[in-house]
Amino acid sequence: MRINADEWEIYREKVVTRYVVVEDSRVKMIAEKVEYGEALRVIVDGKVAMVSGRRLSDEIADMAVKLARTSQDRLSEFPERSRVERVEVFDPSVMKTTPEELKDYGEAIASVGNISSAHFSVEYIRREIVNSNGVEVAEEESLAGVVVEAVFGSGSAYEYHESRRLDFEPESYAERALELARIDDRAEKIDPGRYTVTLSPVAVDQLLSYALYPAFYYENIRRGRSRIGELMGKEVFGGLSITDDPLLDWGVNSCSFDDEGVASRRKVLVDGGVVRGYISDFKHLPESPTGNGFREDYSSYPSTSPTNVVLDFPERGEAEGVYVHAFIGAHTSNFVSGDFSLELMNASIDGKGIKGAMIYGNVYDLLNRISHFGNKVRQVGSTVTPEIVLEGVEIKV
Repeated sequence: MRINADEWEIYREKVVTRYVVVEDSRVKMIAEKVEYGEALRVIVDGKVAMVSGRRLSDEIADMAVKLARTSQDRLSEFPERSRVERVEVFDPSVMKTTPEELKDYGEAIASVGNISSAHFSVEYIRREIVNSNGVEVAEEESLAGVVVEAVFGSGSAYEYHESRRLDFEPESYAERALELARIDDRAEKIDPGRYTVTLSPVAVDQLLSYALYPAFYYENIRRGRSRIGELMGKEVFGGLSITDDPLLDWGVNSCSFDDEGVASRRKVLVDGGVVRGYISDFKHLPESPTGNGFREDYSSYPSTSPTNVVLDFPERGEAEGVYVHAFIGAHTSNFVSGDFSLELMNASIDGKGIKGAMIYGNVYDLLNRISHFGNKVRQVGSTVTPEIVLEGVEIKV
């Protein structure tokens, strides 16, 4: 392919997904889909443009060059080649799952009963990046996941899980969703006030993904859209430690390199409560990228995103007080200030469901209220954490 540009980058991605769908406690569909695409980014006179499609060609390359000449998006170069550390992200047995086995998984989920909807899938992903500066890397990945919603009377709940391996029983998450729905069916109001609150890993990921993690993006720090810049080197989060670790074997977001070809490395963001670092894609920190440039799919531009955010705290113990499985409205949280206003979803106290309750506050204050962590670590989304127990959290109704 002819590319008449100062620099160029080709990104290729293939995703094979096999899945089973359950509706109303019955297996509705078993299917497979294959997605493949290629994207070309070019730099001309310090300006960058991208085109994508099923297959790149000379015509598509010429179009990219023309777009770059008039682009308002600036980029001086693409990443240089560097040593890549391999990490365990591919279990070939995952894609040996047959349609008959998918049906068995679906029936096991359906047999729990009261399952409104569920989706269980296995995936094969292959990423490849080549550029004019010598980067030439490829990686295969596997992924298995389940998401399920259960309904009982007037109550409902959902659960989900992802793993690089088939090391879990999907029906166990259906059982947990049904248990939460039963509690929700009997939910009652509680008195407003300050409570000890336990956040499940689901709730922790929902809150921090919107209220905190973007504050560690170098782009936001540089633009003054984050408090982290002014807090660098200061003790802010009590005894909490936060690490972005893409080299965690079998981590859901682990990778040997990001979607720009930058080698992955472990970053300490908070160490014993003290703010120590940040994450960035290549565009916003070309002199020292952290390997956090990722694409939603092959046709999208890379942007900053966390990998596996590992939370740690010195004290461990059991869940206490109000237990919060999930939140409603986490996406409305303000990462610039850290403020949030969230409705509790599938919350309970002493096994009794709670309805119509909310928590308001600031994530920086909230994380200083940590009493202890639970004992069982789980990855939900980007976050690797056990339950987190907080003291003196104000609940309003």
